[in-house]
Amino acid sequence: MDLRSLIDGLGINERKVLLALQQLSGEADIADIEGQTGLEHVAVMRAALNLEQRGLVRIKERRRSMAAITEEGRMYAKDGLPERRMLRALVELAPCTAEDAADRAGLPEEQLQISLGWLSRKGWAVFIKQAGRAMLAPTRAGEEALKEKRSDERLLEVLASGNVAEDELPEDLRLELDILKKRELAFVKEEVWRRLVLTELGERALALGIELVEEVSELTHELLASGRWREVRFRRYDVTAPGPPVYPGRVHPQQRVIDELREILLEMGFVEVKSNLVESEFWNFDALFQAQDHPAREIHDSLSLSRPERTKLPSSALVKRVAAAHERGVAGSTGWGYKFDIGISRRPVLCSQTTAATVRYLASHPKPPVKVLCIDRVYRHERIDYKHLAEFYQCEGIVMDRGLTLRDMLGYLKQIMVKLGFKKIRFMPSYFPYTEPSVQAQVYHEEKREWLEILGAGIFRPELLHPLGIRYPVLAWGIGLSRLIMARLGLEDIRDLFRNDLQWISSFVYTRGTRKESSS
Repeated sequence: MDLRSLIDGLGINERKVLLALQQLSGEADIADIEGQTGLEHVAVMRAALNLEQRGLVRIKERRRSMAAITEEGRMYAKDGLPERRMLRALVELAPCTAEDAADRAGLPEEQLQISLGWLSRKGWAVFIKQAGRAMLAPTRAGEEALKEKRSDERLLEVLASGNVAEDELPEDLRLELDILKKRELAFVKEEVWRRLVLTELGERALALGIELVEEVSELTHELLASGRWREVRFRRYDVTAPGPPVYPGRVHPQQRVIDELREILLEMGFVEVKSNLVESEFWNFDALFQAQDHPAREIHDSLSLSRPERTKLPSSALVKRVAAAHERGVAGSTGWGYKFDIGISRRPVLCSQTTAATVRYLASHPKPPVKVLCIDRVYRHERIDYKHLAEFYQCEGIVMDRGLTLRDMLGYLKQIMVKLGFKKIRFMPSYFPYTEPSVQAQVYHEEKREWLEILGAGIFRPELLHPLGIRYPVLAWGIGLSRLIMARLGLEDIRDLFRNDLQWISSFVYTRGTRKESSS
C-alpha cells in the first residue's frame, strides 16, 4: 500500500493525534495529546494503537509503583495517629487510666485499642499498678517522641499531598511504607505512563499533508433519506488490516479420535449399539463367564451402587444356563466349581466394560451374521495418574459368522489399525478371561520409537456362548481408547484432555490418520 493510500485510510481521531504530535515536536505524553486534541483518553489510545499498527507512531511505555494513601490514612494525616494523640493526653494526665486518656484525646473505642497496641510497640507508654488499679504512664521514649514526628507520620503527610513513586521515597520513609500498608493506611498501585513518538514513516506522512476532514464510517437511514450521502466523505476501509481472532465452536480433539474410529468401523459394516450407564453384575460379569469371586468384582475395581438395590435379570432359563456354566461347565469344561449366587447377579454396578453391551446384543441375536460395535464410557475404581482415569472410553467390537477363524480376526484388526494411520502392526499371544485363543495388537509409535499395546482380542469361549444359545464362532476385540487417544494426539498425560486448555483446543488441527497443531 502506498503512503497516500495509507493516509486516506486514517480516521479523524488518528489524523488529530498525528497533527498533535507534529505540534508537540514529535514526542509527547498521552495526557499532553489529550489536552492538545480535546479527545478522551480512550479515544487517544485507540487511535494510537491503530497508528502503531500502521507503523506511523511508536508507543513508549513506563510502569511505576506509586504509593497512595487510604481514607483512614488521610484522616490520621489530618488529626494525628491514635497513639500520638493518646501520648499527648498521657503527658498531661499521667498516670491515668486508658479510658481517661482516650476521653481527653477524643478517641472512639476502636481507636483506643489501636492506640494501646502501638503505644506498646513503639515503647511510648507502659501500664503500672497504682492503688490496685492499672494505670497508663508515658515512658522516657514517649516523652522524647513528643518533640518531633516519626518517619511514619511524615510519610502520611507526604502521601496526603499526592501519590509518590515508591522508588523516589527517601530510604527511611520507604521502610515505613510496609508498616503503613499493613495498617491499611497506605497502598501501592502500578501506574503506566505512555508516550507517543513519531516514526520516520509518520514524519513522511505529515510532510505529504494530512487534512482534518470529517468522515462517515456508516451509511445510515438519515444520510440516505436526506441525500447527504452525496456530500459526505466515507472512510476508506483497509481490507488487508488484520481482524480480531475468531474462535468458533470446535469438536474436542478426543471426540475427533472417537468419531474417526466410529467412522472406520461403520465403513467396515459394523452396527453401533449403546451400553447402559448402570448395569447388572449378570451382564457385566456373569454372562462373560467371569467368576463371582473374581477380584475384578471387588470395590477396588468396579463401582457398586447403593440405589437401585437390585436390577432386573433376563429370562430365568438364560440365568439357569449361565449358572450351570459357572457351576459345572459346558462343552467339556468343568466350570468354576462353586455355587452360583443369583443375588450377586442382581447387584447394580456402573458399567465397567463395553463387552456387557455387545454380549447383551448377542443374546438377542443368536443367528449369524452379526457385526456390532460399542463406543461408550466405562467406570472403574482406578487410581488417577498420567495414564489412568476412573472414567474413560472403551471401544468393543464383535463379529459372528459361520467358519470364522483367528486369521479372520487378525485381518479385521490389521485393517482397523491401518485405517487409523499406524504403519507397523504386530500381534502377540495373550490371555483374557472370556476368550480363547487371545491376542494383543501392538503398533509402532514413530515419535516415541516404541511399540504400544492398543487392543486385546480373541474368540469367545464356549462357556460364554453356549448359555446364550450361540453355536457359531464369535470374534471379539476391545480398544482402551485412552492409550489410542494419547498416541494420536501426542499427549504424555491423559489428564491434559480435561484441563479445558482453550488455547490448545482452538489451535489443534486434526486430520484423519495424522495429527498436527496449527501455528495460530
